[in-house]
Amino acid sequence: MKRRSLRVTWAWLWTVSALGLLALGAGVIMAIALTTSDSDDVALAVALIGFPAVLGAFALGTLAVVMARPAGARWRTWRRWGLALVGAVLLLSGLTALGWGTQGAVLLILAGLSALSFLVMDVRRGREGPS
Repeated sequence: MKRRSLRVTWAWLWTVSALGLLALGAGVIMAIALTTSDSDDVALAVALIGFPAVLGAFALGTLAVVMARPAGARWRTWRRWGLALVGAVLLLSGLTALGWGTQGAVLLILAGLSALSFLVMDVRRGREGPS
C-alpha cells in the first residue's frame, strides 16, 4: 500500500461525517425504541430523526464523491451529476425559502451557486486537460 493512498482529504471527512450521522440517528432511534413501549413514538422518531439522517448521509456521501475526484470517465460522470444535483437542490431550496422569508435562504442560495460554479470549473478543467 502506498503511503499517499491513506492521506486525509475532504472526501474522507465527508465519508466519516455521513457514517457518523447514520450511526447517531440509528442510536437515537434504538434508544427511543428500547425505552418506550408505544409504537407511535418509535414511528415518530424514525420520521423525525431517521429520514433526515438518511438524507443528510446521502448529501454528505455525494460531497465525498465530489471532493474525492476519482479518476475514470464513469466516476467523473457520477461526480458531476451528483454535484449538479446537490447544487440544484440547494439553489431551489434557497429560492423557495426566500419566498417564505426565512433567514437561511441566502446561505442556501450561496451554497447552491457555489456548488454549481464548482461544477462549471470542473467541466472546464476537463476540457482543457489536467492542470
